Amino acid sequence: MRRALLAVLIAVAAVLAAGCTGTAPANATPSSTPNATLVLNGTTNVTLDYAGVLALPSVSGVGGAVSTTGIKYGPFQIKGVSLRTLADRVGGLGSNQTLRVHAPDGYMWVIDADQVDGKGFVPFSPELKELASPPKLVPVLMYEQNGTPLAEEQGGPFRIAVLNPDGTPVITEGSGWVKWVDRIEVR
Repeated sequence: MRRALLAVLIAVAAVLAAGCTGTAPANATPSSTPNATLVLNGTTNVTLDYAGVLALPSVSGVGGAVSTTGIKYGPFQIKGVSLRTLADRVGGLGSNQTLRVHAPDGYMWVIDADQVDGKGFVPFSPELKELASPPKLVPVLMYEQNGTPLAEEQGGPFRIAVLNPDGTPVITEGSGWVKWVDRIEVR
């Protein structure tokens, strides 16, 4: 009985080990070019693949987020496309309109026109002290963090972030840092 149990355990361990040592399928997408699509809806509709998003004018800067429980993420070197640029691709964003940013897990964040232009955020220093003189902020669709493509574990390939283009670190509230963005619509 013990030998049979031992044989079963060894067989299970061998199967599990074989699954951990396999190679990636030949058609696997390299992490540097994620298989991603972004749908933009407005007065016109646009669907962009990963390369299409990267071909748009980019903005770089420094930003980080703080969760509602006080956990700080960053600051990071961020590169992405400004939300204003994305809205302009589908007919623009009027002062009385909003952007709705969607993720496949059902999360949605609504951002008004002032926020698209970087206003209305409460910025903090990396020490989480509110900044008396807020710097210029730019909300972006981030695709690169610290010089590398945004990994899925980091909310990639596309995620919303708020950055300071002059390079001074700034932290903003994290609920707007939507992960895994797949659709943005003007309403």
